Amino acid sequence: MLSHYLKTAFRHIQRHYVISLVNIGGLAIGLTATLLVAAYVANEYSHDRFHKNGDRIVKVEFSHNDGEKSYSIPWLSYGFGQAMKDQCAEVEEFGRISDQSFYSRLVQSDIRHKYYEAGFLAADNSFLQMFSFEFVKGDPKTALTKPNTVLLTESMAAKYFGDQDPVGKTITYDKTLVFEVVGVVKDLPYNSTIKFDFLSDLTSFRKREMQEMVGDTSKSALKEQNSLVGAMGMYHTYLLLHRNASREALTRKIPALLSPSSKIKDAKDSYDLFPLFDMYFERDNKSAKQKATVFSFIGLLILSLALCNYVNLTTASSSSRAGEVSVRKVVGGQRIALIFQFYLESVIYVTIAFALAIGLFWGLKDYLYKSLELPVDASFLKNPWFLISLAGFYISSILLSGGYPALLLSRLAPGQIFRGAYGTMGGAARARKVFTVFQFTVSIALIIGSILITKQMQLFQHKNLGINRDRIVTVFLDHEDGLNKHYREIRQSVENISGVESVTSSTLLMYYPLGNRWELKKMNSDKTVYVNYFPVDEQFVETMQIKWLAVPRTRSEGKKRSSVVLNETAAKELGIDIKNYNQTLNLGAGIRRDLVGIVKDFHFSSLTEKIAPMGLDIGSDSTFNDYLYIKLAKNADAKSTLAAIGKVYNQFNTNRPFEYTFLDDTYNRMYKNEERTGRIVYWFTGVAIVIACLGLFGLTTFAAEQRRREIGIRKVLGATVLNIVTMLSKDFLKLVVISVLLASPLAYLAMKSWLEDFAYHIPISWWVFALAGAAGLCVAVVTISFQGFKAAAANPVKSLKTN
Repeated sequence: MLSHYLKTAFRHIQRHYVISLVNIGGLAIGLTATLLVAAYVANEYSHDRFHKNGDRIVKVEFSHNDGEKSYSIPWLSYGFGQAMKDQCAEVEEFGRISDQSFYSRLVQSDIRHKYYEAGFLAADNSFLQMFSFEFVKGDPKTALTKPNTVLLTESMAAKYFGDQDPVGKTITYDKTLVFEVVGVVKDLPYNSTIKFDFLSDLTSFRKREMQEMVGDTSKSALKEQNSLVGAMGMYHTYLLLHRNASREALTRKIPALLSPSSKIKDAKDSYDLFPLFDMYFERDNKSAKQKATVFSFIGLLILSLALCNYVNLTTASSSSRAGEVSVRKVVGGQRIALIFQFYLESVIYVTIAFALAIGLFWGLKDYLYKSLELPVDASFLKNPWFLISLAGFYISSILLSGGYPALLLSRLAPGQIFRGAYGTMGGAARARKVFTVFQFTVSIALIIGSILITKQMQLFQHKNLGINRDRIVTVFLDHEDGLNKHYREIRQSVENISGVESVTSSTLLMYYPLGNRWELKKMNSDKTVYVNYFPVDEQFVETMQIKWLAVPRTRSEGKKRSSVVLNETAAKELGIDIKNYNQTLNLGAGIRRDLVGIVKDFHFSSLTEKIAPMGLDIGSDSTFNDYLYIKLAKNADAKSTLAAIGKVYNQFNTNRPFEYTFLDDTYNRMYKNEERTGRIVYWFTGVAIVIACLGLFGLTTFAAEQRRREIGIRKVLGATVLNIVTMLSKDFLKLVVISVLLASPLAYLAMKSWLEDFAYHIPISWWVFALAGAAGLCVAVVTISFQGFKAAAANPVKSLKTN
């Protein structure tokens, strides 16, 4: 019996090979897209799940409110974790990390192997007991228990020691600290929120950190600092809780443990415990969660399109099998047997489509993930959870795609079919119309989204920022290497290069998060304004071509050292009269600055945020001018000019290689997430259109097949090819018009919500919907016309002879 059903199924596929190919192709494309989305989303949700104790690990952070907004401070004092372990029964163990990766530092194993590295962390041995990093060499129980020891990842071990066993050998960090290698761990997977290439013992950095923090490394100072409990250090602190311990109860105990100088003074401030499994989405990368949610939704839409396509074409072609169903029922066939047969056919279709989809998935995944800049760890694809998801997609596709056709065909009564009633049954026809409308609604909505994302990205590129970032090169002058001590000499030499127009400098890099803020006041005023603090030299305003709103009275005053220039927003919030701006400002802690000018607002951060108050601190300390901003002349040859700058740089530094970035590139990196989202939407728009077109092509093919005798008669009576194409097209085009009307408000609401994330965004214009609708109609016309012209051009004699 089973073999008979299989023969029947394959005979049907062979007889209706065009519809079958369209059916299988559409389903395969939809499943491929869905698998690509599923792998990415599942990988995102897998962050830190490889840690065996991950469900019991929490991170402690201090949440602070500065009057405008709240933000978390992740760095705690050295003694915080120990105090919690000693005094809180809920805490089983604690682990601290000191992050040394703010700047890259020179790491050397021998004269031939020395590189600047940023992935350097320091941690307690208990940290290794809490987390499940996989060791290749060494013992996690004893690693990092001794001073001046370090673990390397496999990549770093190969980089510095080649094929040699690195255990027992040494590396030098930052020309001062010598570490013995005591183990090698596997390279950390992408889905780890904690990243490192080197992990050293914490005590080796303690004295160095004390020197930087308080300038005193005596035993008494160390003891005093070790006993402090509060948000006044530089240590990420993790806690391993006992089973069934209450996070809420533990959180309530923290205020009583704090040192007097760290007591909570504001009722809005608090210490919070963040579960490790929530860190990636809730703390470190909130945009990733939004992106994963959006991609999940798009993936389900694509799968729905593919399944609708399958059901639509199956029900459309089912009338050709109505006779078979009626005969089987007349001779005693049971409905359950018919359902089984049609589900078996669905299994065959889905299995073929799924096999194609898996082949396409494996062939395309590396290319697509790379081109879309989606970081997916390939090893994750062998994870049981992903394989279970794969099986779930397979079974769901069979049930969803086969259910409606099987139930529809099996319930037909022989009398209906013999009277020809099946061909006019409204339910199946209405379902096909609904599915077609759904497919084109999704496709047109995605076209609208693609257009608006493109326009928003163009706004990012071309908006007047109030600052000229064109032809600006930034060069890092590492103050740890002492390079910035030669700042004046380097600047003078660079200014003398023929291709250089001007040079300025700053402690910070533009278009990176600004970590410094002033609590600024006018003298004899209680009003405080939180102002972003940007230390620059006296040439900054002119070099960056920022426009003056209140020009300094003299050129020398505009370059007066230890003075401040405010932007327009800061001046307004402080209530400063632009015509009478000269005054002294109070920065707190006894610090005063003379206000020497006011500039027009300029964008120093992403367009997702409104321009905030900004203060340019003019030349307060030239020894910390870490970044040179070099403006190239308009007609300069960039390659030779950069080579000349590199030559000057290398005269003063022999360790750190000469590196530079263009300010344009730094600015554009802020919108990588939006750019990536746009590329993904473009891809899925293309997939949706292809699936919708395949469905429309299949329905048109079927309609032409069903009406071939009618088309033959019309041609004999004088109908032109255009008449025939119009006849076949008009019903389908009505559905596309309905899709445009449905897609427009849905896309408007979705894109309005997305654009509201940006303080500066494009308006949603009517022409976008008109263009998308026209594109959808054009695609439909081309698809329909292809089969329509073929049917209309057929010999009417052959059509009339065919039964």
